[in-house]
Amino acid sequence: MNQIAESRFSYGVSGVRPSLGHLLLRTPGMLNLWYERSRQRRHLARLDDRLLRDIGIDRATVEMEISKPFWRP
Repeated sequence: MNQIAESRFSYGVSGVRPSLGHLLLRTPGMLNLWYERSRQRRHLARLDDRLLRDIGIDRATVEMEISKPFWRP
């Protein structure tokens, strides 16, 4: 991880280290986002080729998307 990304990860975009309370408030939202991302990827994996063509996605794109861990957009 480069120095800029590390500083944003550690201190947030504004450069101020987030408080514990702020992190606790954000946790349920992040967990929900991760769950939803995982659920959507599982659903995408179950679509057949006809449905994928209908939405304009090929199988290679699906494989790339479903191989990502839940925390990666």
